[in-house]
Amino acid sequence: MSPSFLLAQVTDPHLLAQPTAQLRGCNPWRSLTAVLQQVARYHPDGLLLTGDLAEQGEAAAYGHLVRAIAPLKLPTYWLPGNHDSLGTLQPILDSLPASQGLKSIDLGAWQLILLNSVLPEATVGEGYLSSRQLQRLEADLTRHPTKPTLIALHHHPVPVGIDWVDQMQLQNAGELMALLNPFANVRLVVFGHIHHGFHHHAASGTDFYGCPSTCLQVSPPVTQPNQDQPGFRLLWLYPDGTHQTAVKRVSLEVLVHSP
Repeated sequence: MSPSFLLAQVTDPHLLAQPTAQLRGCNPWRSLTAVLQQVARYHPDGLLLTGDLAEQGEAAAYGHLVRAIAPLKLPTYWLPGNHDSLGTLQPILDSLPASQGLKSIDLGAWQLILLNSVLPEATVGEGYLSSRQLQRLEADLTRHPTKPTLIALHHHPVPVGIDWVDQMQLQNAGELMALLNPFANVRLVVFGHIHHGFHHHAASGTDFYGCPSTCLQVSPPVTQPNQDQPGFRLLWLYPDGTHQTAVKRVSLEVLVHSP
């Protein structure tokens, strides 16, 4: 069966205002550019950006992001992370043709729902879904109760097994899970924030996926191939509601550090 949609997830580039600047031993601009070159080889139908797009939320950094992804000429779907400034980010990314953030998006056979899990008063980078976000999510799911659905947010709603990373997960994950429970059409939940590849298959049948950063990586509890290299995730979404996915790594010298 041919996929109805191929989505490339790119996350946590942590871009800086100066393209030549280093972030704990990584040049975020160089690393993102290398990743996007590999993304382009797969000819995806859309690009999903799952937060921490800039390290300090600077307009110049978001300008660099637009400059990097514009040549791909792809529909771009985005949401903020805890390092981002939404007020700065939104108008810059909205300048891209076919750019959409923080809404429900029709992907043909599937729907994609983008959520904002940023908690403004966070102390260690933890996340939270406001009542407004949860209400919007429930309304979107109720509107299309049988349509295969992919939900994207920045913070991880399931533990990944690294104590200091799990201190920064979605604080009201239980509310999210309870909301999702009646909706069997929620097939996938994807997120950034954890800086490594991750998969959890829930008893409900929903698959939860984390993604490597395009820059700095976190070592997962179980060793993975090329785990210190930047990467991205490909998601093949099929008309019958099934999917395939793969993490692709890019050969580049990258240090292991925190999100």
